[in-house]
Formats: sequence, C-alpha cells, structure tokens
Amino acid sequence: MSSPPRDELVMKVLVALRVPGTDTRDVIQVHRRYLVGLMQQWTRIKEAEAESDIGLGLVVDAELFRLDAVVRWLDAADGRIKRGAEPSADPQATTTTTGTTPAVAKVRRRIGARG
Repeated sequence: MSSPPRDELVMKVLVALRVPGTDTRDVIQVHRRYLVGLMQQWTRIKEAEAESDIGLGLVVDAELFRLDAVVRWLDAADGRIKRGAEPSADPQATTTTTGTTPAVAKVRRRIGARG
C-alpha cells in the first residue's frame, strides 16, 4: 500500500484541528459551499454544451465526480469530528501503546501523522 498523495485540503483540515481557537467544522463548511458552487457551474456547462460535445462531456463528468468525492470526504470529516474519536468496536483488536491497532500505527507512520 502506497502513501496517499499530499492534498492541500486534507492538510488544511488537519492543521485546523491543531490550531487553538479554530473552528474546524466551519473551515470544512466554507470549503464545502465553495465546492458545491463549482459543481453547479460545471453542471450548467454540461447542460448547455456538453451534450453535443463528447470530449467536453467527459471532462465535465470527470470534474463533477472529482468534486463530488471531495464533498463526500468533507462530509465524512465533519461527521468524524462531530462524533469525536471513538474506540474500536472490536474489543478483541490488538492495540499499541497509543491505542491504535498495529496496522493503523503503520499507516500513520507512513503518512507522517502524529498520535
């Protein structure tokens, strides 16, 4: 398994979590609104011109799918932050001294995340 690519939005949310006084959920919602606006613009292009141009239609679809994935991630991040960290549902899972499974600890080291 390779490390995920660096993503500016992911890093921004991670930094917001660590900066005292920052409302991370507000940061997420600002980005979400911006992305939904972009999706609306791309949808208008698709409705106006992409039906007659297959290439443009493919490009617009790719961008809409990409933006949708980012919005879904923001929604998931917002939900996770709202719930807070929850312990593993599997009481049999082996954990490290930091309270994570060995597999999770390995991934955290690969991406440079701190516990």
